[in-house]
Amino acid sequence: MPIQFKHKFKKISTAIRIQGTLDFGNDVMVAWWYSGFYKNPKDNSQPHVLVHFREYISPGVIGDKVAHRRIPLTSLGQVRVGTVWKNDRCKGELDLEPTEFSLNFNESGWRFTSLSEARQKRRAPPFQQSVYKLERENDANWLIEFDLPNGGKLFVPCLEFFSRCYGRSGELKRVVATYPWDDVPDSAKSRLYATLEEPEEPGKWKVRLRRRMFNGDVIFLAHAKYDTYTARLTKRINADLQTKIDPKLTKPAFIQIAPWFRGSAKLCVKGVSLDDGKSFLAFNIVGMSDPIGEQIHRGRENSNNAKSPAPDGSPEAWTGTPERILNMNEIIDLTGDGEPDGDSPAVEIQDSDFVTLGLERTVIDMRADQAKSVAGKHGKGGDASMFSAGEAHGSGKGIGHASIHAPQTYESHGILRDMWDAMGSLHRKRPDLIRSLSWFTFEDGLNSTSEYKLIPLTPFDIDEDVTTQVKRFPYIEPPKPGLRGFLVARLTLADGPAYIIELQRRPKLVKDKDGEPKAGEDQFQGMVFRLDHESQLVPWLRYFREKIRHAKGVVRRLTGNCPGEAESFSHRSPTELVDGCLLRESIVLHALNKVTGKR
Repeated sequence: MPIQFKHKFKKISTAIRIQGTLDFGNDVMVAWWYSGFYKNPKDNSQPHVLVHFREYISPGVIGDKVAHRRIPLTSLGQVRVGTVWKNDRCKGELDLEPTEFSLNFNESGWRFTSLSEARQKRRAPPFQQSVYKLERENDANWLIEFDLPNGGKLFVPCLEFFSRCYGRSGELKRVVATYPWDDVPDSAKSRLYATLEEPEEPGKWKVRLRRRMFNGDVIFLAHAKYDTYTARLTKRINADLQTKIDPKLTKPAFIQIAPWFRGSAKLCVKGVSLDDGKSFLAFNIVGMSDPIGEQIHRGRENSNNAKSPAPDGSPEAWTGTPERILNMNEIIDLTGDGEPDGDSPAVEIQDSDFVTLGLERTVIDMRADQAKSVAGKHGKGGDASMFSAGEAHGSGKGIGHASIHAPQTYESHGILRDMWDAMGSLHRKRPDLIRSLSWFTFEDGLNSTSEYKLIPLTPFDIDEDVTTQVKRFPYIEPPKPGLRGFLVARLTLADGPAYIIELQRRPKLVKDKDGEPKAGEDQFQGMVFRLDHESQLVPWLRYFREKIRHAKGVVRRLTGNCPGEAESFSHRSPTELVDGCLLRESIVLHALNKVTGKR
């Protein structure tokens, strides 16, 4: 009997095809539920996850027809619960609003549960079949049951938590699930961590990442290295799979995967509410807060950020390594039925963004004084007709390496606030570059507190001869009386101060990438400038405050009048992100480059 499902779906288009696995003939199917691990009979370097699909009939109606498919663990970020599939391609997804929860990750704040366990212990199930119908009423998949402040519960499937919250790369999850953590020559730790090239120091957590790791993996890996609690939970994942996975492939293995750190945390999820809104069942994790802790120092096995280049005649590093293919627009065939060739090209595949909530953890990139090698020439590599995220082995199979990860972003509080936070983050990460950071107002002068103040614009006199649009510009929400302001940030560099101006934006509706309306704000460029003499700051800012009203926020109209050097800059994603930096941080660095010519 069809299921009435009130939640809406939206159309999306992706370039990923799960070759052969998700071909349902003429049926359109929705990824409905993750259901345990299986041994991969064709590729021992990554396990399968059983995914349940239900037939999509029409908006609001889901069919009784159920299909099961075994998906490579690393592909779960593409086959997320709520995605709609036809002919191996994702055609849509559930259109759900994210909901943020404040949680306690200490053992007292959560526990494991399942529908099967609830039935065995004669307790109420985590959720009723009338809310979200599963194939089996005694489903054995483990959920993390978090206590909520209102007395309700948040239920998060363990497999979703593992897939989204244990680092950012699919490679990390593959290694943790496939190999013993330590005490063997071919351990998970040996595949995740490169040898440190400097001594350990008290109060600093130092991690040198292997080549296949992404920078966003470092916070989890730092805890797995230095926090015995994280290490114990991580080690247990492969150990449990080795014990419970069925070598005959007749049934899935269900294992418990816990939050990997303790303390207060925020989790942002998409799903459905339960118990008249008191509780919640999560389908997808959108983001999570960072754990508090020691400062993390990040290095890379394939680092290229030394302060000085290697001298002439130095050995070449990674000679012959096939070049990674970026931003491919053609269809990419993913497979879990074979290992990539050792000489094959790599393609970078992005899962949904992962949003870091709240205050980011301080991560500082380790930089050698001088490089020991120079970059070798990339090899051409063999031709690849499909791609796998497994362990590279052999050649001639026509399988390339799929480097899968979830890009890390931060929750936005508006461009102005985001840019200030990015400047603060860069100051903490790169004190050699940004030696001090402060904000300026006419009343307070320069101030280095974390909470900035804005310089308010001045309103026009009633009888001033300007257009209505110009007269309204100084107000943030006309006809309300509140004035729009602008931030003046002072960044002290090695050769003196530079300044960045950001205007306060009005909220407005904008269209997302699918053409749907969403909450947004005015799109203004920023201004970066340096002065010939610091005594010119106040007169210049008074001039800016006066003239920017007439320019209706178009800062490039004023750059030519700066008593020094000034440039406007965009907040769009740069064509090349600076290594180790997030989007807004890269925008700050690109802006500074306009008036310094160096990073």
